[in-house]
Amino acid sequence: MTTTPEFQFNYGNPGLATTPVARRSADAPLFAAIDAMVAPLSSEEYAFIAKDSGERHVLSHHVLQSLDQCREFRSIDEHVARVAAVVPGLTQHERIRKGLEGLASTGLLISDRDYIARLERAPDTRPRSLHAVYIRACDRPGQLRLLLDSLANYERKHRVARSVVLLDDSVEEKNRDTNRDLLREFARAVGNPVSYVGPAERARLRQRLVKAVPQAKSIVEWLLDRGPRTRRGGGGRSWNIALLLSAGRLFAMLDEDFRFPLHRHADTRPGLEPNPAVAASARFYRRLEDALDSGEEEMQDPFEAHLAVCGDRLGAAITRDEYRLDRESLRGINLGRLEHLRGDARILGTLNGTSGSSGTESALWLYQLDAESRASFWADRESYLRNIEAQSLWYGWLRAKPATHAYFLPFLFDNRQILPCTNPDGRGEDGLASAATHYCHPDSLVMHLPTAIGHAQESPRKRSEVTMAPHTPRFNHYLRDYVTNQVGSAKASDPARRLALLGEITADLAAADDSTLVGSLQEYLGFVRADVVERLQNQFELLPDAPVYWQADVREIVRNNGSALLRQASPRLADWPEDFGAGACAEAARAELLDMAQAWRDWPALWNAAREQGDRLISGL
Repeated sequence: MTTTPEFQFNYGNPGLATTPVARRSADAPLFAAIDAMVAPLSSEEYAFIAKDSGERHVLSHHVLQSLDQCREFRSIDEHVARVAAVVPGLTQHERIRKGLEGLASTGLLISDRDYIARLERAPDTRPRSLHAVYIRACDRPGQLRLLLDSLANYERKHRVARSVVLLDDSVEEKNRDTNRDLLREFARAVGNPVSYVGPAERARLRQRLVKAVPQAKSIVEWLLDRGPRTRRGGGGRSWNIALLLSAGRLFAMLDEDFRFPLHRHADTRPGLEPNPAVAASARFYRRLEDALDSGEEEMQDPFEAHLAVCGDRLGAAITRDEYRLDRESLRGINLGRLEHLRGDARILGTLNGTSGSSGTESALWLYQLDAESRASFWADRESYLRNIEAQSLWYGWLRAKPATHAYFLPFLFDNRQILPCTNPDGRGEDGLASAATHYCHPDSLVMHLPTAIGHAQESPRKRSEVTMAPHTPRFNHYLRDYVTNQVGSAKASDPARRLALLGEITADLAAADDSTLVGSLQEYLGFVRADVVERLQNQFELLPDAPVYWQADVREIVRNNGSALLRQASPRLADWPEDFGAGACAEAARAELLDMAQAWRDWPALWNAAREQGDRLISGL
C-alpha cells in the first residue's frame, strides 16, 4: 500500500481566497477520478483501492474529499474551481492544481486519452459470416410480401444471396400457404437459398431434439410450438427456434412487418455515445410514408455493416472511424457511470432504430423526450393528437450507443456461445431474452447503431388508450426486471452454468407461497407506477411553459397511476384476465415461473445438441 504524502494540500489563508474561474479549452485534457473502494484506517487516513487494478494508496481525508469532487471528466481548471468552491479550507488555486496534477501523475485521476487508450483493442481477425436471415411471421402475408420485396431489392443491389429462413407461426392455414408461396417467389426472383419452418417442420424439429435430449421432452413443445400449454400468442417461439437452428453461429432476425432500406436521419453523426443516461431521439411526421422515407438511405450493405461490430469486442469497435469515442463526448460524465464500457466486452447483438410505426405497445416514453424531440412531438395541438399514437415517426440513436440491455428485437445476434431461450408466450420476449443474456454473459453488450429499419404495421394502433391508463406491465416485463435484479448472484464463468442457476432462482420464486408471490407482484406494480409518477412529475416541473394539452395529459397519467398505486386491488399483470383475484394472480405467476425455470435448466443441453447437428438440423426438416 502506497502512502502519498506529496498529495497533502497546504490549505493557505482562508482570507486570501479568490473567486473560482474555470477556464475551458477544447484542447485541454479532461480528467476523472478512478473508481475505487475506500476504507478508513484512522480518523485522518483512508485506504484507497482501485477497482480495476487493485492498486492501493493511503490518502488523507482532505485529499479524498478533493478526489470526490473530481469524479466527472473535466479539465484540471474546472476541477480546481470545483474543489475550491466545495471543499472547506481549500482556496489557493495553484496549490490545488499542483495537488491534482500529482494525483493525475499517480493515476488516481485518469485523463481522457488514457481512458480511451485503455479501452481500445485490436480487431478480431477471425472471419465472421452470417449463417442466415430469419424472418418471424404470424398471419400477416401482406406485410411479409412487402418485406421480401424490399429484401430482394437489397440482395440484388449488393449482389449477395444470403440464406433466408421463414419461421411461420401463423394460425390460419391459408396464411401459411400464402407465406410459403411468397418465399418461393422470393427464391425464384433472387436465387437465395430458402427454408420454410411451419407446423410440420416444427414437429420434426421437436422430435429430433427430444431424441437427442430425452429429459427435455416436457418443455420442448411449449418452447417451440403451439400446444395445450400455450397461453397466448408471442414471438418467443420463433425466437427460440432461430437460436437452435443457428447455434454456434451469427444470424440476423426480422419481423414480417419490417421493411428495407435502412435510413440514417439527417441529425445522426459519427462516433460513440458513452453516456448511459442519453435516451433515443424521435422525430414525427404527418404520414407513415413520410416517416418510412425520412433521412438518407443507407448505401452500404446493412448486414455487413452490423457484422463489422457484432461479435467483436467494444475496444475493437471504437477503433473504427464511424464508432470512435472522442474525448469531448466524455465531458461531464461520472467515470462510475461508464462501468459498462469495457474493452473486452463482447457485442452480442446489434440493433437498428425504427422509422414508421413505433414498436411499443404504450407511448409513455413520449413524455420523457429530449428537447429537440419534444419540439417535434408537441409542435401544435393537431400534430400532438396524431403523434401520441406513435404511428408515423423516426426513433433511434443519433450516434452508436453501447448498452447492457436491449428492449427490442436485435438485427444481428452472436450465437457462437449459448444465448438463453425466452418465454414463447406473450409480448416482451425480447427484453426478457436480453436480461437473461446479460445474466449469463455479464460483461457483454449490445450496440445500437444510428440506422433505422422501416416498420409498417398492417393497421394503425390506438396507443394513447394504453398510455393514459395505469401502467400495467406484462408477465415478461415482470420476469425481465426480476432477472435483471439477480445479475451478479452467479460466480461461474460458464454461461450454461449461469443459466442453470437462473432456472433454480426462478424455480425458488415459484416455490413461494401465495402470500409471498402476491406481495412480489404488488411490490413490482407499485414500483413501476411510482416510477411513472415521479418521472412525469419531474418533467412537469421542469417544463412550466409546455403546451396546455401536453400538461393536461401528463396530469391525467400521473393521476391515474397515483390512484392505481393507492387502490387495494389484485396484482394483475396485463396478460391476465381483468377478473383475476389475488389467488388467481399468484397461481398464474407460479405456473409461468415454473415453465421458464424448467426451460432455462434444459436449454443448455438443447442448444448444445443443436450446435452439434449444425446445418443437418435444418436440412433434416
